[in-house]
Amino acid sequence: MGNVLSPRYTYEECIADLGNLGQLKGTLIDGRVKRYVNVPYALPPTGENRFKRPRPLPKGYSYSEDGKPRNAVDFGLPCPQPTYTSLPVSELAEDDGTSKVYPYDEDCLKMNIWMPSGPAPPEGFPVYAYMHGGWLQIGDPSIDPKMDPTELVTSGGLNCIFISLGYRVSALGFLACQELRDESPDGSVGNYGLWDQRVALEWIHDHISSLGGNPKKVVVGGRSAGAYSTHAQLVHELLQAQPTEGGLFQRAILYHHKQAIPCLPKTVEETQSQFESLLTALDIPLKLSGPERLKKLRAVSAEELTRKIMTIDQFTFRTVQDGVFFPESKTWLYDGKLAEEFKRRDMAVIIGEVQDEETLYRDGFKVTDEISLYKAVNQYYSSTVTNQMIDLYLHQKIKEPYQHPDPNPDIDSYTKVLGDIISDGQVRAPSRSLARQMRDAGVPLDSVHRYIVAWVPEFVMNFAPPKFGVTHAMDRPIHNFSIFHGPKPHEGELMREWIKDYANFINWKPVNFGTKKWTDVKVLSPKDNGSIKIEDDIKWDYLETVSNTIEGRSEQKSS
Repeated sequence: MGNVLSPRYTYEECIADLGNLGQLKGTLIDGRVKRYVNVPYALPPTGENRFKRPRPLPKGYSYSEDGKPRNAVDFGLPCPQPTYTSLPVSELAEDDGTSKVYPYDEDCLKMNIWMPSGPAPPEGFPVYAYMHGGWLQIGDPSIDPKMDPTELVTSGGLNCIFISLGYRVSALGFLACQELRDESPDGSVGNYGLWDQRVALEWIHDHISSLGGNPKKVVVGGRSAGAYSTHAQLVHELLQAQPTEGGLFQRAILYHHKQAIPCLPKTVEETQSQFESLLTALDIPLKLSGPERLKKLRAVSAEELTRKIMTIDQFTFRTVQDGVFFPESKTWLYDGKLAEEFKRRDMAVIIGEVQDEETLYRDGFKVTDEISLYKAVNQYYSSTVTNQMIDLYLHQKIKEPYQHPDPNPDIDSYTKVLGDIISDGQVRAPSRSLARQMRDAGVPLDSVHRYIVAWVPEFVMNFAPPKFGVTHAMDRPIHNFSIFHGPKPHEGELMREWIKDYANFINWKPVNFGTKKWTDVKVLSPKDNGSIKIEDDIKWDYLETVSNTIEGRSEQKSS
Protein backbone atom coordinates (compact mmCIF):
# COMPACT_ATOMS: atom_id res chain seq x y z
CA MET A 1 0.00 0.00 0.00
CA GLY A 2 2.90 2.38 0.25
CA ASN A 3 5.33 4.34 2.35
CA VAL A 4 5.23 8.00 1.22
CA LEU A 5 3.56 10.24 3.79
CA SER A 6 3.15 13.88 4.68
CA PRO A 7 6.47 15.66 5.35
CA ARG A 8 4.87 17.00 8.52
CA TYR A 9 4.58 13.56 10.10
CA THR A 10 6.76 12.48 13.01
CA TYR A 11 8.27 9.02 13.34
CA GLU A 12 9.09 7.05 16.44
CA GLU A 13 9.87 3.45 17.30
CA CYS A 14 7.12 1.19 18.64
CA ILE A 15 6.95 -2.45 19.72
CA ALA A 16 4.19 -5.01 19.18
CA ASP A 17 4.04 -8.05 21.44
CA LEU A 18 2.41 -11.10 19.80
CA GLY A 19 2.82 -13.45 22.73
CA ASN A 20 4.29 -16.79 21.66
CA LEU A 21 5.10 -15.33 18.22
CA GLY A 22 7.53 -12.84 19.76
CA GLN A 23 7.81 -9.13 19.11
CA LEU A 24 7.94 -6.72 16.18
CA LYS A 25 9.71 -3.37 16.05
CA GLY A 26 7.73 -0.93 13.95
CA THR A 27 7.09 2.75 13.34
CA LEU A 28 4.72 5.07 15.17
CA ILE A 29 3.59 7.57 12.53
CA ASP A 30 2.56 11.03 13.67
CA GLY A 31 1.53 9.58 17.02
CA ARG A 32 -1.58 8.16 15.34
CA VAL A 33 -0.78 4.95 13.49
CA LYS A 34 1.54 2.04 14.26
CA ARG A 35 3.04 0.38 11.20
CA TYR A 36 4.72 -3.06 11.06
CA VAL A 37 5.91 -4.12 7.62
CA ASN A 38 7.54 -7.13 5.93
CA VAL A 39 6.05 -9.46 8.54
CA PRO A 40 6.09 -13.16 7.50
CA TYR A 41 2.85 -15.13 7.70
CA ALA A 42 4.31 -18.29 6.12
CA LEU A 43 7.70 -19.87 5.47
CA PRO A 44 9.61 -18.96 2.28
CA PRO A 45 8.18 -20.64 -0.87
CA THR A 46 11.66 -21.19 -2.32
CA GLY A 47 13.83 -24.05 -3.56
CA GLU A 48 11.95 -27.35 -3.33
CA ASN A 49 8.93 -25.42 -2.05
CA ARG A 50 8.51 -23.40 -5.24
CA PHE A 51 5.23 -24.34 -6.99
CA LYS A 52 3.79 -25.81 -3.80
CA ARG A 53 1.17 -24.72 -1.31
CA PRO A 54 2.45 -22.34 1.36
CA ARG A 55 3.73 -23.64 4.66
CA PRO A 56 2.20 -21.87 7.67
CA LEU A 57 4.56 -20.68 10.39
CA PRO A 58 5.35 -23.78 12.49
CA LYS A 59 4.62 -24.20 16.15
CA GLY A 60 7.37 -22.53 18.16
CA TYR A 61 8.17 -19.98 15.45
CA SER A 62 9.11 -16.57 16.84
CA TYR A 63 9.61 -13.20 15.17
CA SER A 64 12.09 -12.33 17.91
CA GLU A 65 15.71 -13.39 17.55
CA ASP A 66 18.23 -13.47 20.40
CA GLY A 67 15.67 -11.70 22.54
CA LYS A 68 15.36 -8.81 20.10
CA PRO A 69 12.17 -7.89 18.16
CA ARG A 70 12.06 -8.48 14.42
CA ASN A 71 12.77 -5.35 12.39
CA ALA A 72 9.37 -4.48 10.91
CA VAL A 73 10.37 -0.93 9.98
CA ASP A 74 11.55 -1.46 6.39
CA PHE A 75 9.35 -2.62 3.54
CA GLY A 76 10.29 -5.87 1.82
CA LEU A 77 10.42 -6.74 -1.86
CA PRO A 78 7.52 -8.15 -3.91
CA CYS A 79 7.20 -11.52 -5.58
CA PRO A 80 9.31 -11.92 -8.76
CA GLN A 81 7.16 -11.02 -11.74
CA PRO A 82 7.41 -10.31 -15.47
CA THR A 83 7.33 -6.87 -17.05
CA TYR A 84 3.66 -7.38 -17.84
CA THR A 85 2.66 -3.80 -18.61
CA SER A 86 4.24 -0.73 -20.15
CA LEU A 87 2.56 1.42 -17.51
CA PRO A 88 4.82 2.79 -14.73
CA VAL A 89 4.48 0.73 -11.55
CA SER A 90 6.43 1.42 -8.40
CA GLU A 91 8.11 -1.95 -8.10
CA LEU A 92 9.90 -1.39 -11.44
CA ALA A 93 11.13 2.18 -11.10
CA GLU A 94 12.76 4.56 -8.67
CA ASP A 95 11.12 7.91 -7.92
CA ASP A 96 13.17 9.55 -10.69
CA GLY A 97 11.98 7.00 -13.25
CA THR A 98 15.24 5.03 -13.51
CA SER A 99 15.02 1.25 -13.43
CA LYS A 100 15.55 -0.55 -10.15
CA VAL A 101 18.11 -3.32 -9.81
CA TYR A 102 16.04 -6.53 -9.82
CA PRO A 103 13.57 -5.33 -7.20
CA TYR A 104 12.09 -8.71 -6.22
CA ASP A 105 12.45 -11.49 -3.69
CA GLU A 106 10.95 -14.98 -3.91
CA ASP A 107 10.69 -14.98 -0.10
CA CYS A 108 7.60 -12.79 -0.43
CA LEU A 109 4.91 -14.23 1.83
CA LYS A 110 4.84 -11.14 4.01
CA MET A 111 2.24 -8.63 5.15
CA ASN A 112 2.24 -4.94 6.03
CA ILE A 113 0.17 -3.87 9.04
CA TRP A 114 -1.21 -0.45 9.97
CA MET A 115 -3.24 0.03 13.14
CA PRO A 116 -4.51 2.86 15.35
CA SER A 117 -2.04 3.87 18.04
CA GLY A 118 -4.68 4.11 20.77
CA PRO A 119 -6.15 1.33 22.87
CA ALA A 120 -8.49 -1.14 21.18
CA PRO A 121 -12.22 -0.87 21.93
CA PRO A 122 -13.65 -3.54 24.27
CA GLU A 123 -14.74 -5.71 21.33
CA GLY A 124 -11.40 -5.23 19.53
CA PHE A 125 -10.53 -3.43 16.32
CA PRO A 126 -12.17 -4.61 13.10
CA VAL A 127 -9.66 -5.92 10.57
CA TYR A 128 -9.39 -5.13 6.87
CA ALA A 129 -7.31 -7.68 4.97
CA TYR A 130 -6.40 -6.06 1.66
CA MET A 131 -5.16 -7.90 -1.45
CA HIS A 132 -3.39 -5.93 -4.17
CA GLY A 133 -4.22 -5.90 -7.85
CA GLY A 134 -2.15 -6.56 -10.95
CA TRP A 135 -4.02 -9.11 -13.10
CA LEU A 136 -2.60 -11.85 -10.78
CA GLN A 137 0.60 -11.27 -12.77
CA ILE A 138 2.27 -8.32 -11.03
CA GLY A 139 1.96 -6.21 -7.90
CA ASP A 140 2.88 -6.28 -4.25
CA PRO A 141 1.53 -5.11 -0.88
CA SER A 142 3.45 -1.83 -1.26
CA ILE A 143 2.44 -1.40 -4.90
CA ASP A 144 2.07 2.39 -4.90
CA PRO A 145 4.18 4.52 -2.57
CA LYS A 146 1.61 7.32 -2.67
CA MET A 147 -1.26 5.17 -1.38
CA ASP A 148 -0.32 4.77 2.29
CA PRO A 149 -3.47 4.11 4.39
CA THR A 150 -2.43 6.18 7.42
CA GLU A 151 -5.02 8.89 6.72
CA LEU A 152 -7.59 6.28 5.71
CA VAL A 153 -7.25 4.54 9.08
CA THR A 154 -7.36 7.82 11.05
CA SER A 155 -9.02 10.87 9.53
CA GLY A 156 -10.81 8.69 6.97
CA GLY A 157 -12.60 7.00 9.84
CA LEU A 158 -11.73 3.33 9.28
CA ASN A 159 -10.25 2.98 12.78
CA CYS A 160 -9.29 -0.61 12.00
CA ILE A 161 -6.27 -2.84 11.67
CA PHE A 162 -5.36 -2.61 7.99
CA ILE A 163 -3.29 -5.53 6.67
CA SER A 164 -1.95 -5.57 3.11
CA LEU A 165 -1.10 -9.13 2.02
CA GLY A 166 1.71 -10.20 -0.28
CA TYR A 167 1.15 -13.33 -2.37
CA ARG A 168 2.77 -15.10 -5.29
CA VAL A 169 1.86 -13.91 -8.78
CA SER A 170 2.34 -14.96 -12.42
CA ALA A 171 3.93 -18.38 -12.93
CA LEU A 172 5.24 -18.58 -9.36
CA GLY A 173 1.69 -18.16 -8.11
CA PHE A 174 -0.41 -19.82 -10.79
CA LEU A 175 1.56 -22.32 -12.88
CA ALA A 176 -0.44 -25.53 -13.27
CA CYS A 177 0.35 -28.82 -15.00
CA GLN A 178 -0.15 -32.55 -14.64
CA GLU A 179 3.35 -32.99 -13.21
CA LEU A 180 2.56 -30.69 -10.28
CA ARG A 181 -0.76 -32.40 -9.69
CA ASP A 182 0.94 -35.82 -9.65
CA GLU A 183 3.31 -34.78 -6.86
CA SER A 184 0.61 -33.05 -4.79
CA PRO A 185 -0.55 -35.05 -1.74
CA ASP A 186 -4.18 -33.90 -2.04
CA GLY A 187 -4.43 -33.37 -5.79
CA SER A 188 -4.43 -29.60 -5.54
CA VAL A 189 -2.48 -27.84 -8.27
CA GLY A 190 -1.84 -24.23 -9.21
CA ASN A 191 -3.69 -21.45 -7.36
CA TYR A 192 -0.66 -21.05 -5.09
CA GLY A 193 -1.26 -17.31 -4.78
CA LEU A 194 -4.79 -18.00 -3.55
CA TRP A 195 -3.50 -20.54 -1.02
CA ASP A 196 -1.02 -17.88 0.15
CA GLN A 197 -3.91 -15.52 0.82
CA ARG A 198 -5.79 -18.25 2.67
CA VAL A 199 -2.83 -18.94 4.98
CA ALA A 200 -2.55 -15.20 5.65
CA LEU A 201 -6.23 -15.10 6.62
CA GLU A 202 -5.64 -18.07 8.92
CA TRP A 203 -2.77 -16.12 10.53
CA ILE A 204 -5.15 -13.21 11.12
CA HIS A 205 -7.78 -15.51 12.60
CA ASP A 206 -5.28 -17.11 14.97
CA HIS A 207 -3.14 -14.13 15.99
CA ILE A 208 -4.87 -10.79 15.39
CA SER A 209 -6.24 -10.67 18.92
CA SER A 210 -2.62 -10.19 20.10
CA LEU A 211 -2.69 -6.83 18.29
CA GLY A 212 -6.10 -5.91 19.68
CA GLY A 213 -8.02 -7.11 16.64
CA ASN A 214 -11.35 -8.95 16.56
CA PRO A 215 -11.11 -12.19 14.52
CA LYS A 216 -14.91 -12.20 14.18
CA LYS A 217 -14.92 -8.81 12.46
CA VAL A 218 -12.66 -9.37 9.46
CA VAL A 219 -13.30 -7.74 6.09
CA VAL A 220 -11.50 -9.16 3.04
CA GLY A 221 -11.15 -6.96 0.01
CA GLY A 222 -8.98 -5.69 -2.78
CA ARG A 223 -8.81 -3.96 -6.08
CA SER A 224 -8.76 -5.55 -9.53
CA ALA A 225 -7.08 -8.96 -9.14
CA GLY A 226 -7.41 -8.42 -5.40
CA ALA A 227 -11.17 -8.26 -5.89
CA TYR A 228 -11.04 -11.42 -8.01
CA SER A 229 -9.06 -12.98 -5.17
CA THR A 230 -11.71 -11.84 -2.70
CA HIS A 231 -14.41 -13.66 -4.68
CA ALA A 232 -12.14 -16.72 -4.88
CA GLN A 233 -11.69 -16.66 -1.10
CA LEU A 234 -15.46 -16.41 -0.72
CA VAL A 235 -15.89 -19.47 -2.95
CA HIS A 236 -13.38 -21.51 -0.98
CA GLU A 237 -14.57 -20.32 2.42
CA LEU A 238 -18.27 -20.90 1.73
CA LEU A 239 -18.17 -23.97 -0.51
CA GLN A 240 -14.93 -25.89 0.12
CA ALA A 241 -13.19 -25.19 3.42
CA GLN A 242 -13.72 -26.89 6.74
CA PRO A 243 -15.73 -24.48 8.91
CA THR A 244 -13.68 -22.25 11.21
CA GLU A 245 -15.21 -20.78 14.36
CA GLY A 246 -16.83 -17.53 13.28
CA GLY A 247 -15.42 -17.96 9.76
CA LEU A 248 -12.09 -16.57 8.54
CA PHE A 249 -13.93 -13.42 7.43
CA GLN A 250 -17.44 -12.04 7.53
CA ARG A 251 -17.55 -9.21 4.97
CA ALA A 252 -16.05 -8.51 1.56
CA ILE A 253 -15.15 -5.52 -0.60
CA LEU A 254 -14.78 -6.13 -4.32
CA TYR A 255 -13.54 -2.73 -5.36
CA HIS A 256 -11.12 -1.30 -7.81
CA HIS A 257 -12.89 -3.18 -10.41
CA LYS A 258 -12.04 -6.71 -11.56
CA GLN A 259 -14.60 -7.87 -9.04
CA ALA A 260 -16.25 -11.24 -9.30
CA ILE A 261 -14.84 -14.33 -11.01
CA PRO A 262 -16.07 -14.05 -14.61
CA CYS A 263 -15.83 -17.65 -15.82
CA LEU A 264 -14.79 -21.11 -14.71
CA PRO A 265 -11.02 -21.37 -14.35
CA LYS A 266 -9.22 -23.46 -16.93
CA THR A 267 -8.57 -27.13 -16.29
CA VAL A 268 -5.08 -28.54 -15.83
CA GLU A 269 -5.47 -30.21 -19.20
CA GLU A 270 -5.99 -26.78 -20.76
CA THR A 271 -2.91 -25.29 -19.08
CA GLN A 272 -0.53 -28.16 -19.89
CA SER A 273 0.57 -26.66 -23.20
CA GLN A 274 1.38 -23.37 -21.45
CA PHE A 275 3.62 -25.25 -19.03
CA GLU A 276 5.41 -27.00 -21.86
CA SER A 277 5.87 -23.72 -23.74
CA LEU A 278 7.55 -22.28 -20.65
CA LEU A 279 9.84 -25.32 -20.42
CA THR A 280 10.82 -24.88 -24.06
CA ALA A 281 11.54 -21.17 -23.53
CA LEU A 282 13.82 -22.15 -20.64
CA ASP A 283 15.60 -24.85 -22.71
CA ILE A 284 14.28 -27.64 -20.49
CA PRO A 285 13.84 -30.75 -22.71
CA LEU A 286 10.28 -32.03 -23.00
CA LYS A 287 11.60 -35.61 -23.19
CA LEU A 288 12.42 -35.50 -19.48
CA SER A 289 10.20 -37.28 -16.98
CA GLY A 290 7.75 -35.27 -14.89
CA PRO A 291 9.93 -35.18 -11.75
CA GLU A 292 12.99 -34.27 -13.84
CA ARG A 293 11.09 -31.42 -15.52
CA LEU A 294 10.08 -29.98 -12.16
CA LYS A 295 13.59 -30.36 -10.72
CA LYS A 296 15.04 -28.40 -13.63
CA LEU A 297 12.31 -25.76 -13.39
CA ARG A 298 12.85 -25.26 -9.67
CA ALA A 299 16.57 -24.80 -10.31
CA VAL A 300 15.99 -21.89 -12.70
CA SER A 301 16.57 -18.51 -11.07
CA ALA A 302 13.47 -16.43 -10.43
CA GLU A 303 14.96 -13.67 -12.58
CA GLU A 304 15.43 -15.97 -15.58
CA LEU A 305 12.00 -17.54 -15.10
CA THR A 306 10.15 -14.23 -15.10
CA ARG A 307 12.21 -12.89 -18.00
CA LYS A 308 11.16 -15.81 -20.20
CA ILE A 309 7.46 -15.64 -19.34
CA MET A 310 6.72 -12.80 -21.76
CA THR A 311 8.33 -14.70 -24.65
CA ILE A 312 5.63 -17.39 -24.81
CA ASP A 313 2.23 -16.97 -26.46
CA GLN A 314 0.19 -17.66 -23.33
CA PHE A 315 2.12 -15.42 -20.94
CA THR A 316 -0.80 -14.91 -18.52
CA PHE A 317 -0.97 -17.47 -15.69
CA ARG A 318 -4.38 -17.76 -14.04
CA THR A 319 -6.38 -19.87 -11.65
CA VAL A 320 -7.29 -23.49 -12.40
CA GLN A 321 -10.25 -25.58 -11.39
CA ASP A 322 -8.57 -28.34 -9.45
CA GLY A 323 -11.45 -29.59 -7.32
CA VAL A 324 -9.62 -28.60 -4.13
CA PHE A 325 -9.46 -24.82 -3.93
CA PHE A 326 -12.40 -24.50 -6.32
CA PRO A 327 -15.28 -27.01 -6.43
CA GLU A 328 -15.30 -29.78 -9.03
CA SER A 329 -18.80 -28.77 -10.12
CA LYS A 330 -19.15 -26.84 -13.38
CA THR A 331 -22.13 -24.91 -12.04
CA TRP A 332 -20.74 -23.34 -8.84
CA LEU A 333 -20.22 -19.99 -10.55
CA TYR A 334 -23.96 -19.46 -11.03
CA ASP A 335 -25.99 -22.14 -9.19
CA GLY A 336 -26.66 -19.88 -6.21
CA LYS A 337 -25.16 -22.13 -3.53
CA LEU A 338 -22.56 -19.52 -2.63
CA ALA A 339 -25.25 -16.87 -2.25
CA GLU A 340 -27.32 -19.19 -0.06
CA GLU A 341 -24.40 -19.77 2.30
CA PHE A 342 -23.59 -16.05 2.18
CA LYS A 343 -27.12 -15.36 3.41
CA ARG A 344 -26.95 -18.07 6.06
CA ARG A 345 -23.84 -16.47 7.53
CA ASP A 346 -25.40 -12.99 7.39
CA MET A 347 -22.51 -11.61 5.36
CA ALA A 348 -22.34 -8.31 3.45
CA VAL A 349 -20.45 -7.04 0.41
CA ILE A 350 -19.50 -3.85 -1.45
CA ILE A 351 -19.07 -4.19 -5.23
CA GLY A 352 -17.71 -1.35 -7.36
CA GLU A 353 -16.30 -0.27 -10.70
CA VAL A 354 -15.25 2.82 -12.63
CA GLN A 355 -16.96 4.28 -15.66
CA ASP A 356 -14.27 3.73 -18.31
CA GLU A 357 -12.87 0.32 -17.36
CA GLU A 358 -12.25 -0.60 -20.99
CA THR A 359 -9.59 2.02 -21.72
CA LEU A 360 -6.93 0.39 -19.54
CA TYR A 361 -7.84 -3.18 -20.48
CA ARG A 362 -7.27 -2.46 -24.16
CA ASP A 363 -4.03 -0.53 -23.60
CA GLY A 364 -0.89 -2.36 -24.66
CA PHE A 365 -2.57 -4.69 -27.17
CA LYS A 366 -2.08 -4.21 -30.91
CA VAL A 367 -5.34 -5.43 -32.44
CA THR A 368 -5.84 -4.90 -36.17
CA ASP A 369 -8.10 -7.73 -37.29
CA GLU A 370 -10.18 -10.62 -36.01
CA ILE A 371 -7.18 -12.92 -35.72
CA SER A 372 -5.23 -10.57 -33.43
CA LEU A 373 -8.46 -9.85 -31.54
CA TYR A 374 -8.84 -13.58 -30.88
CA LYS A 375 -5.26 -13.87 -29.57
CA ALA A 376 -5.80 -10.98 -27.17
CA VAL A 377 -9.15 -12.22 -25.82
CA ASN A 378 -7.77 -15.77 -25.52
CA GLN A 379 -5.34 -14.51 -22.85
CA TYR A 380 -8.42 -14.29 -20.61
CA TYR A 381 -10.80 -17.02 -21.77
CA SER A 382 -10.96 -20.50 -23.21
CA SER A 383 -11.16 -20.86 -26.98
CA THR A 384 -14.90 -21.56 -26.83
CA VAL A 385 -15.72 -18.50 -24.74
CA THR A 386 -13.32 -16.36 -26.79
CA ASN A 387 -15.19 -17.18 -30.01
CA GLN A 388 -18.57 -16.61 -28.36
CA MET A 389 -17.57 -13.23 -26.96
CA ILE A 390 -16.14 -12.04 -30.28
CA ASP A 391 -19.39 -13.04 -31.96
CA LEU A 392 -21.47 -11.15 -29.36
CA TYR A 393 -19.49 -7.93 -29.55
CA LEU A 394 -17.99 -7.79 -33.03
CA HIS A 395 -20.81 -9.37 -35.06
CA GLN A 396 -23.99 -9.08 -32.98
CA LYS A 397 -22.88 -5.71 -31.53
CA ILE A 398 -24.62 -6.48 -28.24
CA LYS A 399 -23.20 -3.44 -26.46
CA GLU A 400 -23.87 -0.79 -29.10
CA PRO A 401 -27.21 0.48 -27.71
CA TYR A 402 -25.70 0.88 -24.21
CA GLN A 403 -22.40 2.56 -25.02
CA HIS A 404 -21.35 5.71 -23.23
CA PRO A 405 -19.11 8.17 -25.10
CA ASP A 406 -15.58 6.83 -25.51
CA PRO A 407 -12.97 9.13 -23.94
CA ASN A 408 -10.75 8.44 -26.96
CA PRO A 409 -12.62 9.66 -30.06
CA ASP A 410 -9.89 8.24 -32.31
CA ILE A 411 -10.07 4.66 -31.06
CA ASP A 412 -10.19 2.08 -33.86
CA SER A 413 -13.02 -0.44 -34.03
CA TYR A 414 -11.08 -3.64 -33.20
CA THR A 415 -9.32 -2.11 -30.21
CA LYS A 416 -12.62 -0.75 -28.96
CA VAL A 417 -14.25 -4.18 -29.23
CA LEU A 418 -11.33 -5.70 -27.32
CA GLY A 419 -11.75 -3.18 -24.49
CA ASP A 420 -15.50 -3.78 -24.36
CA ILE A 421 -15.14 -7.57 -24.27
CA ILE A 422 -12.53 -7.62 -21.51
CA SER A 423 -14.01 -4.87 -19.32
CA ASP A 424 -17.53 -6.28 -19.55
CA GLY A 425 -16.33 -9.85 -19.16
CA GLN A 426 -13.89 -9.21 -16.32
CA VAL A 427 -15.74 -6.47 -14.44
CA ARG A 428 -19.28 -5.49 -15.29
CA ALA A 429 -20.92 -8.82 -16.11
CA PRO A 430 -19.53 -10.91 -13.23
CA SER A 431 -20.28 -8.26 -10.60
CA ARG A 432 -23.92 -8.03 -11.73
CA SER A 433 -24.19 -11.80 -11.93
CA LEU A 434 -23.06 -12.06 -8.31
CA ALA A 435 -25.61 -9.40 -7.31
CA ARG A 436 -28.40 -11.28 -9.12
CA GLN A 437 -27.52 -14.48 -7.30
CA MET A 438 -27.61 -12.62 -3.98
CA ARG A 439 -31.04 -11.23 -4.87
CA ASP A 440 -32.38 -14.64 -5.90
CA ALA A 441 -31.08 -16.25 -2.68
CA GLY A 442 -32.98 -13.70 -0.60
CA VAL A 443 -29.95 -11.74 0.61
CA PRO A 444 -31.24 -8.34 1.78
CA LEU A 445 -30.50 -5.43 -0.54
CA ASP A 446 -28.93 -3.55 2.37
CA SER A 447 -26.25 -6.26 2.51
CA VAL A 448 -25.18 -5.78 -1.14
CA HIS A 449 -23.87 -2.31 -2.01
CA ARG A 450 -23.00 -1.48 -5.64
CA TYR A 451 -21.29 1.67 -6.89
CA ILE A 452 -19.74 3.26 -9.99
CA VAL A 453 -17.04 5.94 -9.89
CA ALA A 454 -17.42 8.34 -12.83
CA TRP A 455 -15.61 11.31 -11.24
CA VAL A 456 -12.18 11.71 -9.68
CA PRO A 457 -10.39 14.77 -8.30
CA GLU A 458 -8.63 17.10 -10.72
CA PHE A 459 -5.16 16.07 -9.53
CA VAL A 460 -5.88 12.54 -10.81
CA MET A 461 -7.05 13.76 -14.22
CA ASN A 462 -3.95 15.96 -14.49
CA PHE A 463 -1.81 12.87 -14.13
CA ALA A 464 -3.66 10.53 -16.52
CA PRO A 465 -3.93 10.91 -20.32
CA PRO A 466 -7.38 12.24 -21.32
CA LYS A 467 -7.92 9.23 -23.61
CA PHE A 468 -8.23 7.01 -20.52
CA GLY A 469 -11.21 8.86 -19.03
CA VAL A 470 -12.00 7.61 -15.51
CA THR A 471 -10.44 4.23 -15.91
CA HIS A 472 -9.33 1.18 -13.99
CA ALA A 473 -7.64 2.06 -10.66
CA MET A 474 -7.95 5.83 -11.03
CA ASP A 475 -10.20 5.95 -7.97
CA ARG A 476 -7.43 4.65 -5.69
CA PRO A 477 -6.72 8.10 -4.22
CA ILE A 478 -10.40 8.29 -3.22
CA HIS A 479 -10.59 4.86 -1.62
CA ASN A 480 -7.20 5.37 0.05
CA PHE A 481 -8.30 8.83 1.18
CA SER A 482 -5.10 10.35 -0.20
CA ILE A 483 -5.74 13.88 0.99
CA PHE A 484 -2.09 14.94 0.67
CA HIS A 485 -2.28 14.69 -3.11
CA GLY A 486 -3.91 18.11 -3.15
CA PRO A 487 -7.66 17.86 -3.76
CA LYS A 488 -9.48 21.18 -3.93
CA PRO A 489 -11.66 22.00 -0.89
CA HIS A 490 -14.92 20.81 -2.48
CA GLU A 491 -13.14 17.69 -3.82
CA GLY A 492 -11.82 16.85 -0.37
CA GLU A 493 -15.32 17.21 1.07
CA LEU A 494 -16.74 14.91 -1.59
CA MET A 495 -13.98 12.34 -0.96
CA ARG A 496 -14.79 12.45 2.75
CA GLU A 497 -18.52 12.03 2.12
CA TRP A 498 -17.92 9.09 -0.23
CA ILE A 499 -15.58 7.28 2.16
CA LYS A 500 -18.14 7.34 5.00
CA ASP A 501 -19.94 4.27 3.63
CA TYR A 502 -16.62 2.46 3.36
CA ALA A 503 -15.72 3.29 6.99
CA ASN A 504 -19.16 2.38 8.32
CA PHE A 505 -19.07 -0.94 6.46
CA ILE A 506 -15.70 -1.92 7.93
CA ASN A 507 -16.81 -0.86 11.41
CA TRP A 508 -20.12 -2.78 11.33
CA LYS A 509 -22.04 0.48 11.54
CA PRO A 510 -25.28 1.11 9.57
CA VAL A 511 -24.59 1.77 5.88
CA ASN A 512 -27.16 3.98 4.20
CA PHE A 513 -26.20 3.44 0.56
CA GLY A 514 -29.42 4.97 -0.74
CA THR A 515 -30.29 2.26 -3.26
CA LYS A 516 -33.93 1.12 -3.26
CA LYS A 517 -33.93 -1.65 -5.88
CA TRP A 518 -31.40 -4.13 -7.23
CA THR A 519 -30.85 -2.22 -10.45
CA ASP A 520 -30.00 0.97 -8.54
CA VAL A 521 -26.35 1.90 -8.28
CA LYS A 522 -24.63 4.61 -6.28
CA VAL A 523 -22.61 6.87 -8.57
CA LEU A 524 -19.79 9.28 -7.82
CA SER A 525 -20.87 11.50 -10.67
CA PRO A 526 -19.25 14.34 -12.64
CA LYS A 527 -22.59 16.18 -12.52
CA ASP A 528 -22.61 19.48 -10.62
CA ASN A 529 -18.80 19.53 -10.59
CA GLY A 530 -18.77 16.28 -8.61
CA SER A 531 -21.72 14.82 -6.73
CA ILE A 532 -23.19 11.58 -5.38
CA LYS A 533 -26.28 10.25 -7.17
CA ILE A 534 -28.44 7.13 -7.20
CA GLU A 535 -28.93 6.08 -10.83
CA ASP A 536 -30.50 3.22 -12.78
CA ASP A 537 -27.99 0.66 -14.06
CA ILE A 538 -28.60 0.74 -17.82
CA LYS A 539 -26.14 -2.10 -18.45
CA TRP A 540 -27.94 -4.57 -16.15
CA ASP A 541 -29.98 -6.41 -18.82
CA TYR A 542 -27.56 -6.95 -21.70
CA LEU A 543 -24.84 -8.04 -19.28
CA GLU A 544 -27.01 -10.97 -18.22
CA THR A 545 -26.53 -12.39 -21.72
CA VAL A 546 -22.79 -11.81 -21.41
CA SER A 547 -22.76 -13.59 -18.04
CA ASN A 548 -24.59 -16.58 -19.50
CA THR A 549 -21.84 -16.83 -22.11
CA ILE A 550 -18.73 -16.49 -19.97
CA GLU A 551 -20.12 -18.59 -17.12
CA GLY A 552 -20.91 -21.48 -19.48
CA ARG A 553 -24.63 -21.63 -18.69
CA SER A 554 -25.57 -22.23 -22.31
CA GLU A 555 -23.17 -25.18 -22.50
CA GLN A 556 -24.68 -26.74 -19.39
CA LYS A 557 -28.18 -26.37 -20.80
CA SER A 558 -27.20 -27.96 -24.12
CA SER A 559 -25.47 -30.86 -22.38
